[in-house]
Amino acid sequence: MKKKIDIICNIEPGGITTVVKHLLTSQSFLQTFNFSLYIFKHSNYTEALKNISQHVKINNATSTSKLKNMQALFNFLVHYDGSALIILGPLQIIVAKLVKLIFRKKYVIISWIQVSQQDPGIKNKFFALKYADYHLAISTGIKKELEQCGVPANRIKVVYNPIEQQAKTISATEPCKFIYIGRITLDGQKNLRLLLQCFARLHGRWQFDVFGSGKDDAALAELVKQNPKLKDNVTLHGWTEDPFAEIKNANALVLNSNYEGFGMVLAEAMSYGIPCISTDCPVGPSDIIKPGVNGFLYQLGDYATLNSDLQSFVNGNVDFKPQVIKESIDFIYTDEYDKRLLETLKKIV
Repeated sequence: MKKKIDIICNIEPGGITTVVKHLLTSQSFLQTFNFSLYIFKHSNYTEALKNISQHVKINNATSTSKLKNMQALFNFLVHYDGSALIILGPLQIIVAKLVKLIFRKKYVIISWIQVSQQDPGIKNKFFALKYADYHLAISTGIKKELEQCGVPANRIKVVYNPIEQQAKTISATEPCKFIYIGRITLDGQKNLRLLLQCFARLHGRWQFDVFGSGKDDAALAELVKQNPKLKDNVTLHGWTEDPFAEIKNANALVLNSNYEGFGMVLAEAMSYGIPCISTDCPVGPSDIIKPGVNGFLYQLGDYATLNSDLQSFVNGNVDFKPQVIKESIDFIYTDEYDKRLLETLKKIV
């Protein structure tokens, strides 16, 4: 009989939903385990989770109250008879641990956190992760953060996140075209304000295409409008469901984040043969970028190096090979990822 595993998470647009959906649509996992999904925060999940197997049972929270949802989760776990829980939120891990202790449950608690400890949304709750029995780390940086919280190294398995291998190649062009794909925040995590200041100092012909939306959409548009150099070279595309389907050419993807969990957009770009320039921020980019092979890394705040890297692309002084870039992330393409995660789950469940 297949062992039962419940995934407990919130379902919202973004990388987390993509990763959960992959797990619940992959035949290698569905043939080995009996998966169910518990959506902690009330969500209209129909569109986000389309194509998930009809054999995957979905429990969706009915309240918008966090307290009521915690109570509902507690009651659900009291009657839970499965082998394991894969949990993507720290507070839900505490609830699972309490139920396990009080009611002497045998299930294995597995954390699967998708963000760094640096993320303000989890920073003060990160300690709760130590109450899980095992941990699926999506980057070596998150593994280090867990170890710093007192989690034994042998309880942490680095599995990364999956990327689909692409036959399509997005080639470089003239003038040099840079792209950004992600949430629009001028300051904070994505740090677009300082990135644009670097672009404004470039010499020569270049373009910068920005895909995404966020709380600073209007402020970004105004910032671009007020700087003649940016106004002539920066295009704001807004939110796009599948930006890589729209991008015909690109010389590099740029990410100026203060922190990440994995930096999936870097790997997605590389799957199309696009080199990347990124901060060596906590955590994720250093797992993906191999300097000189598939892009460049620069230290947080080192804008002289960022400017130099950008100018090298504009001047045509780089020679990245699309096929080499694609092959550099073989370890996170879905086939390799599925083997790694499946083997890990077999060992700990």
